[in-house]
Amino acid sequence: MALENDLRANLIKQFPAEVVKAKDTSGTEYFACPTCKRPVVVGKEKCGSCDQALNWDNIREEEKKLSGVKKATLTFEVSGDFGKSDCRKCPLSYIAKTGGENMYECPLNMRNNCPLEFS
Repeated sequence: MALENDLRANLIKQFPAEVVKAKDTSGTEYFACPTCKRPVVVGKEKCGSCDQALNWDNIREEEKKLSGVKKATLTFEVSGDFGKSDCRKCPLSYIAKTGGENMYECPLNMRNNCPLEFS
């Protein structure tokens, strides 16, 4: 399976991808490979690091990193009798040792403020 994934990845790299214009931490602009994000020499047909074929016709601007907080949503199925703070049945919870005892813990640290919503 791993060999098949490697072959697929190498095949995909044969199709030219648009070069990205990026900025380093000092604000200096450079052109980068869209696959590995490493700098590339202007006009080169392939990335020297990952062999991605490059397209110089439409240079993309690197997306700016957003600061602050984003909201994430995770959807999964639970049993019909599952309720908020029912950590024992929650697929996200894990068993942790607390004071020498095993206890179900929430990875979000929201045991008593469970933010799960049901549909």
